[in-house]
Amino acid sequence: MDIPTKLTRSVTRLEQRIPSRGGGLRLSLFDSPMTLPQPSARAEGSNRDRKLLSVELELAGMAVELKARNLGGLLAWLSVNAVLAAVIQQLARPRQFRTWHGRVAGLIPYDFRKPTFRRVLDALWAPHNPRLFTDTAFGVGWSVNLAQLPRILSGRGPRAVTRRPYEPPKVEATA
Repeated sequence: MDIPTKLTRSVTRLEQRIPSRGGGLRLSLFDSPMTLPQPSARAEGSNRDRKLLSVELELAGMAVELKARNLGGLLAWLSVNAVLAAVIQQLARPRQFRTWHGRVAGLIPYDFRKPTFRRVLDALWAPHNPRLFTDTAFGVGWSVNLAQLPRILSGRGPRAVTRRPYEPPKVEATA
């Protein structure tokens, strides 16, 4: 059985387990709609059982279930998945082509190489870089460029970088 069929079955089973409370957010994954319940003022005991998101996926005979009670749980789960995706992306390459740095899905930067002083400095203090968020020196995600933080907080625009045109060195001809 192929993966989209398994995902469809899992989401359909999940939809059958979630009672429809009316309203809520409706999502569609592989043509199987599911409803995320809206928070309601019910008994205090049901507050503990409420989840922001609950999804179960079956891939290659293994069931993976996501239960996030709040936004923090959802972000933690997404962070773990980004790390796993980065490691799998590197392990899928032949050994001689593994660099252990790059981007997950072309968006989230990662770097699992041993951090050097130069990379840490470029991630945390780079006055020449106009971006506030720079690629991390180690791990997955971004770092804050502390050199640009005062400029951003004061509301000033990006600093204009003046570049001088290249002038080749002058060599005196001897006769």
